[in-house]
Amino acid sequence: MKSDIAFVHAPSIYDFRRRPLKEGPISDVIPSTPLFEMYPVGFVSMLNHALEEGFTGRICNLAVLMLS
Repeated sequence: MKSDIAFVHAPSIYDFRRRPLKEGPISDVIPSTPLFEMYPVGFVSMLNHALEEGFTGRICNLAVLMLS
């Protein structure tokens, strides 16, 4: 998909695949699916404004791309 602008949501820990992490109690309860992905509110606002101005764009979750 070609876009004029892309907002990249990077993981808080870049090498999360190599580093052992201590997950909290919530990670056992909530599955990791696109339904529960959360982006910074500013990303959604900026993308919405760009779309209103006639640009095409998207938000990319870099952690999901790194896992696939």
